[in-house]
Amino acid sequence: MASPSAMTFRPNRPGYWVDSPRSGNVTTLTVGTLPAPRTSLSSPSFCSLDEHFCGRLRLGGLTVTRHPGIVPSMGRAPTIIDVAARAGVSKSSVSRVLAGSPLVSEEARSAILRAMEELGYRPNAAARTLRHRKSHSIGVLVSELHNPFFSMILDGIDAVAEDHGYTSLIVRGQRRSQTEEDMLGRLLELQVDGIIAVTEKLPRSVLIEAARSAPLVTLTQTPRVPRVDTVVSDNRAGARLAVDHLVALGHTRIAMVADEGEHAGTERIEGYRAAMLHLTLEDLVIHAPMTEMGGYEATRQLLASPEPVTAIFAGNDVCAFGVIDALTEADMRVPHDMSVVGYDNTPVAAFQTISLTTVDQFATQIGAEATRSVLTRVKRREAPARHVVVPPSLVERATTAPPRELARPR
Repeated sequence: MASPSAMTFRPNRPGYWVDSPRSGNVTTLTVGTLPAPRTSLSSPSFCSLDEHFCGRLRLGGLTVTRHPGIVPSMGRAPTIIDVAARAGVSKSSVSRVLAGSPLVSEEARSAILRAMEELGYRPNAAARTLRHRKSHSIGVLVSELHNPFFSMILDGIDAVAEDHGYTSLIVRGQRRSQTEEDMLGRLLELQVDGIIAVTEKLPRSVLIEAARSAPLVTLTQTPRVPRVDTVVSDNRAGARLAVDHLVALGHTRIAMVADEGEHAGTERIEGYRAAMLHLTLEDLVIHAPMTEMGGYEATRQLLASPEPVTAIFAGNDVCAFGVIDALTEADMRVPHDMSVVGYDNTPVAAFQTISLTTVDQFATQIGAEATRSVLTRVKRREAPARHVVVPPSLVERATTAPPRELARPR
C-alpha cells in the first residue's frame, strides 16, 4: 500500500486517501464525492463520514482513510478531533493544551497550537463553560451609550477584564426599567461570571435576585444590597467643587441645569444647593434633561429671565455643550459674558475649541475598580459588600473667568 506521507497534499484541501488492493495506487478524493451505496464502518461509533469519520471505511474493494494532514472542509467548524489528526496527537492531548495543563510536551504543544492556527480552530466557549463552570466573561448592563462618559467607564472595564483573561459582554437598557430587567436576565442566561450594572433603573428586589445567580457590582448609589458591591463617584462633593470654583472667581449669581429625575442629577443638585446655602447665596435650578438639547433649551430660558446670571453649572458635559451652543447663538462669549462648568471630563471637553472647565469623576477608574470588585467576588461569593467612593476633582480650563458686569444678550 502506498504511504500517504509520500504523497503531496495541498494545505487546506479536503480529501481522503484510498488504497486499492488491486493496483496499490493512492487516489485523492474530494469530500462528498464518495459513492453512496451500502457501506460499513469499521466502528459503530462512526455514524457519519462527513462529521465523525476518523478511521477506515470499507467501500466495496476499497479502504478509505482520512489523511491526517488534510483539513476537513465539510461546511462546519473544525473540532478537536480535526486538530488532533492534524497535529498527529491524541484528542486528550489537545484537551490538555486547551485546559492549560503542563502534562504535555513542548513539542506536542507546539504542534497542537500550529494545527489550531492552520485549521482556524476556536474552542467552543459554551462547552468550555459547562466543563469548567466559568465563561471568562463579564456582563455589562449600561443604560445608554450616547454620553461619552459611559464609553469611558467601558474603557476601564475592558482594560482590567483583558488583563485577567476576561471578555466583556455589553447590553444596553435604553433607560427603560423593563428593558434593563430583560437585559439583565439575558446576561444571566449567558452564564457570565459576573455582572456590572451601569444603571440606576433596576429595583432593589431585582438586584437581590440577580446577586443570587452571579456576582454583581453597581455603579450607582442604590440602596445597600447584601453581597452587591458599589463603586460610585461623590456627586455632591463634585457639585461643591464647581460652586466653590465659581465663587472664588467672584460669581454670586450661579444657575444650575440638571435633571432631578436621574439619580446622579439629584445628587449634584443637592450638592449645588448645599454649597450655595453654605455661602448664603440664592440657588437657581433649571430642571431639564442632561442632554445637549436640554442644556440648550434651559439656557434660552435663563437668558429670557429678568434676573440674569453670570455663570451656569451644567449637570454633565453634554448638557454644557448645549449651554454653550445657546450662548453662542445669543452672541454671548464664553467666558467673557458667561462662565460655564460641566461635569464628567469627557474627552471632547479637552478639545482646544471647547476647553471646558469641568468636574472629573474619573470614569475610567470607576470602571476599572468595578471590574476588580466583580472579579474578587467571583472568587469570594459570600464576602461582605464593598462600597467604594471615588472622590472627584475640578479641571479648570477656558470656560470660566471672573464675571464682568451682568451680561445680557446683545
